[in-house]
Amino acid sequence: MQKNEKISDIMKHTLYSLICVARTKTTDDYAWSTLKKLINELKDNYSFLNYVNINDLENLKNNIEDIQIISKIENIESREIGKSIQDLIDLYKKYLGKKAGYFFIREFKNDLGEKYHSSIKSLGVDLRLIELQNEMKGIESSKYEIKEESKSNIAFIKKQE
Repeated sequence: MQKNEKISDIMKHTLYSLICVARTKTTDDYAWSTLKKLINELKDNYSFLNYVNINDLENLKNNIEDIQIISKIENIESREIGKSIQDLIDLYKKYLGKKAGYFFIREFKNDLGEKYHSSIKSLGVDLRLIELQNEMKGIESSKYEIKEESKSNIAFIKKQE
């Protein structure tokens, strides 16, 4: 995270990128209402999410200005912000289910852009790592298995018989 970068801007762009990707998989209303629901669910763990407000569905303009973040969020520890973003991404992906698909994180990372991707990485959210983990899960659930050679720490893929 750069010195002059605000947590509120990072959070706002992260939330809006989640919306943008979700809207390619479902309706605008579903994407926005799911985000609102998930933020409400996470408020028990992250009370600072009370500083995040999303316009009511009937008042949406379907742009980033539909998300308002109170400046008090700037006082929250960056590690906690990162954990909340990670949880939000994980939950959003689960809520979209099969609609999210294999490329959800890749699309999210692309929509977020390099600047904000670097910003959330500095908060502890590594989208490239999440993407790699998703790829590995796909391999594990297929007819292949991952073997690791302990002497060299090299992993290889072997077709299951």
